[in-house]
Amino acid sequence: MHHSQLLIPTSNELVSLWPQSQSSRVEERSSEIHQEMKSLLGQRNYPCVAAIQSFFRKEYMTGVYENFGTGQSWQNLRSDLGLFHEQLKESRSPYLTFWAVFDQDTSKDEEDFEKQLWNELSHLTSIEDAETDWPEGATKDPNQKQFCLHLFGASFFVVGLHPKASRKSHRFPWPTLIFNAFSQFQELQKQGIYDRMVETNRKRDVMYEGSANPMAVQHGDDWETIQFSGRENTKEWKCPFAFLHRSAKAST
Repeated sequence: MHHSQLLIPTSNELVSLWPQSQSSRVEERSSEIHQEMKSLLGQRNYPCVAAIQSFFRKEYMTGVYENFGTGQSWQNLRSDLGLFHEQLKESRSPYLTFWAVFDQDTSKDEEDFEKQLWNELSHLTSIEDAETDWPEGATKDPNQKQFCLHLFGASFFVVGLHPKASRKSHRFPWPTLIFNAFSQFQELQKQGIYDRMVETNRKRDVMYEGSANPMAVQHGDDWETIQFSGRENTKEWKCPFAFLHRSAKAST
C-alpha cells in the first residue's frame, strides 16, 4: 500500500494527491514548504532559470518523507519517483521537477549532508533492481565520472538543498532532493535553449552569490555526481553511492 504524502500545486498552495490519506503533520507542513519554495525561487537573480520556470508554471510534484539520511523512506520515495517518471513520459515537459522534502535536518555540516544524500540515493535502487534501472551501456561503477543515478531505465540529475549549505542557492529549511531526468536536458538542447540557459544561470549566479558555482564551472556536463550535494569538492572526490542488496535496505 502507498503511504507517501505526495503534493501537487494548485492556484496558490500544495494539495495532497490522496487527500484521504494526508496526515495533519503534512497538511500543516505543505503551506510552509510552498511558501519557502516561493521565497527561494522568487529571489532576484536566483541562479536556476529552469527551477523558476518549473515553479511558476506549476510543473512540479512534492513528496514529504521522514528520517533523512537513513534510507527508511526509500519505498515511498521510489514509488513516487515512479509516478513522476510516468508523468514525465506523458507530458514530455522539460521543466517538470520532483522535490523530495524530508521533515528534519540531522546533518552536522555539508560533508555530513552529502553522506546522507548518497545513502538516500543508494537506497532507491538495489543490486537486484540494477538490471532494470540501468540501461545497457550505462556504467554502474560510481568511480567513473560518467556514472549517474538510474531508475526505471532513466538517468536522473539530483540537486541537494539543506539549511547548512554554504551557497545561498542551496539553502532550504529542510533537507531536500530535487530530481530531474537527463532526457529533459536533452529536450532543452533540441529546442536550442540549454546552452543559453546554462550561460544565463552562471551570470545570475555571479549577481546573486558573488561568484559562479565552482563545481558547475569546473565540471559542467562532464562529471555530474560531484555536483549533486552542492558542496565544493576536490578533484580527489569519490562518489559515495553503494549498491545494496534489497534485503539489507532500511525500511519504515
